[in-house]
Amino acid sequence: MTDPFTAPDPFAALAELRAAGPVHRVSTPDGPGAWLVTRYAEVRAALGDQRLALDRSRSHGGDYAGFDLPPQLDAHLLNSDPPRHTRLRRQIAPSFTAQRVRELAPQVREVAERLAAALPDEVDLVAEYAVPLPVRVIAELLPLPEQARAEFTGWADSLLRHSPGAEPRARDTMRDMRRIIGGALGSTPPAESLLAGLLAARAGGRLDDDELTSMVFYLLFVWYEIMVHAVSSAVLRLLGAEPALLDPGVEEVLRFHPPQLLAAPRYPLSDLEIGGVPVRAGDTLLLSLASANRDERVFADAAVFRPERSPNPHLSLGHGIHSCPASALTRVIAASAVRALRARRPELSPAAPADSAAWRGNFRHRGPAELVARVRR
Repeated sequence: MTDPFTAPDPFAALAELRAAGPVHRVSTPDGPGAWLVTRYAEVRAALGDQRLALDRSRSHGGDYAGFDLPPQLDAHLLNSDPPRHTRLRRQIAPSFTAQRVRELAPQVREVAERLAAALPDEVDLVAEYAVPLPVRVIAELLPLPEQARAEFTGWADSLLRHSPGAEPRARDTMRDMRRIIGGALGSTPPAESLLAGLLAARAGGRLDDDELTSMVFYLLFVWYEIMVHAVSSAVLRLLGAEPALLDPGVEEVLRFHPPQLLAAPRYPLSDLEIGGVPVRAGDTLLLSLASANRDERVFADAAVFRPERSPNPHLSLGHGIHSCPASALTRVIAASAVRALRARRPELSPAAPADSAAWRGNFRHRGPAELVARVRR
C-alpha cells in the first residue's frame, strides 16, 4: 500500500488506507511509528475525546511524538490538556471572538489591498502576497515592535524562498525564533493589545514565564504556516470564482486543500480501542484531517472541488475544545486576500490552471509552492 507521507499525491494514498480501514499502523518520515486515523467519524470523535491527551509527557516514548522544543517554547495550547489548556486559552480567547474578528476584518482587508496594489505585472502570488499577508496581520495583531516585525518578515521569507522539498525546517531556525520572541516580550505594547494582555497575565500570576514565552511562540510561529497555505490555496482556487461563492468557497478550500494534514498528536491515557483497533496507553495517534475531509461516507464527490458545497463540516481547523482559536481569523484572511486581488489587481490572471500547481510542505503541512500570475494582454 502506498505510503501517504512520501507519496506525490497524499490524497490518493490516504484514499487507499481509508478504504482498507479507519486505523493503521504506519512509519513516519521522522522514523518512529504511530497509529494513523483516516476516516471522518473516528477522526472527529478523537478530536473531542478526553481520553486522549495532547501533553507529550503522556507518550511512552517509543512512538513518533513530534520534535522536542525547549521548555520555554513547549508550554502552549498544542501541548496542553485541561485544566492548563483551559487557563491558557482563556488568556487569548477575547482577541478571537466573532465580534473581535469582525472588528478586525476591515484592517485585514486594508493590509491585503495595500499588498495587492503594489504587486508587479508578473508575480509569484505565494512569495509576494500569501507569505507577507499573514506576517503583517499577525504582527499588527500582537503587535510586534518594528525590529521584531522586520525579523519576523525575514524569517518567514527565508522558509519560502526555496524549491519544494529543500526548505529549511522551522525548527532549524530556533535561534531566529527566540530573538523575535524576545523582541516582542521586551517591548511596551499598547494597553488594550493581545500582547499587553499576556504580559498582564504573567504579572498577575495567570501565566508563568515559560507559558508566556510559549504562547507568543504559538501565536507567531504555529499559526503562520497554516495561514500562508490557506491564503495560497484560496487564491489558487477562488480568484476566478463567482463573488457569491467566495465564503462557501473558502470552506471548500479548507476541506479540499487542508493547510495542516494532521492534527497535533494524541496519546491515550489508558488502553482503549479506536475504530475497533486496540491501542496502548502512550501510543501516538495521528489524526488525518486530510483524509477525513475526503471521506466519501460524509462528502458527496469528495475528490471534487465544489466551491458551492453546503453543508461542509470539514475538520481542517479542528473540532472541540482544541479547535484552532484563530479559525475565524484564518477565514477572514483567506477571503480578504481574494477580494483584495479582485479589487486592486483584477487584470492579474493565473499563468497555469489550478490542477497543475506544484505543492510544498511536509507530512504535517501542505500548500502551493508557487502561483505565477500575469497581466492579461
